[in-house]
Amino acid sequence: MPTTPIVSISDGSKLTVSDMVGNPLFIPTKIKELLTNVFITQTVFRNGGANTNGLVGYRAGDPIFLDGDPEDVAEFGEIPVAAGRKGSALFAVASKKGLGIRVSREMRDENNVGEVNRQVTALVNTFKRSDDRVFRNLLGSSAVPTLAASAAWDTANGNPRIDIARAIEKVTTAAPSVAEGGSAEEWFGFEPDTVVLNPAILPVLMDNEKFLKVYQGNIANENIQYTGKLPGKIFNLDPLGARSFPTDRIWIGQRGVTGFYSDTRPFEVTGLYPEGNGPNGGPTESFRCDATRKTAYALDQPKAGIWLTGLVTP
Repeated sequence: MPTTPIVSISDGSKLTVSDMVGNPLFIPTKIKELLTNVFITQTVFRNGGANTNGLVGYRAGDPIFLDGDPEDVAEFGEIPVAAGRKGSALFAVASKKGLGIRVSREMRDENNVGEVNRQVTALVNTFKRSDDRVFRNLLGSSAVPTLAASAAWDTANGNPRIDIARAIEKVTTAAPSVAEGGSAEEWFGFEPDTVVLNPAILPVLMDNEKFLKVYQGNIANENIQYTGKLPGKIFNLDPLGARSFPTDRIWIGQRGVTGFYSDTRPFEVTGLYPEGNGPNGGPTESFRCDATRKTAYALDQPKAGIWLTGLVTP
C-alpha cells in the first residue's frame, strides 16, 4: 500500500480544526516538537539538574589548582596534603514563564487551519525569542570579559579572523587573579568551541576580503560568497545564530562550561481545554493550551567566554 511522507501539518490526510480540538494533545505535541533542541540556553549551558524549590546554590570561578605543589618526600616521610580554594558562593532563583494560545469556536466551525497554525508558530517564535533574551542578558554581566575589534569589519582595515583569534587566546589564557587565589602560573583551562552571533553579520563577512581569502584550493566550494550561509566552522568554533543578539558583537566561549540551567519545572504544554465550563468552550466559546517553564540560570564560569565588540561601524 503506498504511503505519503508527512513533513508538515498540510501533508497527508487533511486535518481539520475540529480534529485538533477533538484530540487535545495534538497542538501541544506539535509545539513541543517545534521547540525541541531550539532553546539556546540549553545548547550553550549545561544541565545543572533539577531543583525542587526554585533556588540553586553554586560557586563562581572555582580555581582548578591546589594551593601547594607536589613536594619531595623522603623514605618513610609523610606525604603533604594541600588545600584547594573555592569561588564565591552564590545562588540563582528560578523564574516561571508562561504563555497560552486559543482556538475559538469560529476557527473550529469555519475550519480556519491557517489561523491555528499561525498561533502555534507565533508561540514557538515567542518562546525562542524569550530564551534568546535570557541568554543575552546573562552574558551581559560585567563579569564577562570584553575585547574590542582592532577595526570594524565593514571597513578596509577590518580583520575578522585575527580578532576572533585574539578572542580565543583571551579565553584560553584566562586565569584567576591573585585575590581569587591564583598566581602567574595558573589558568582556568578553558577551550572555546562556540561562537554565538546574529545571522545578520553574514553580509559583513561576505564583503570582507581578509575573511574570504582562505577559501582557496580544495575548500573554494565553502566560500560563503558561494554558499550564501555561515560556514560550518570558524577557527574550529561552532557558529550558533541568535537573532536577538546585536549585530555589532559576538560571543565566543566554551559550551557546557560558562553557565548552567536548572529546571524547577521543565518546559511543558497542557492539553487543549475549554476556557469555561459548558459546551462549545464555555462562555468565551474558546479552547486554549498553556506553555510554561520554571528555570534558574547562572554563569558560574563567566571567563569561559568573551564578547568581541565593535564589529560594525556605528
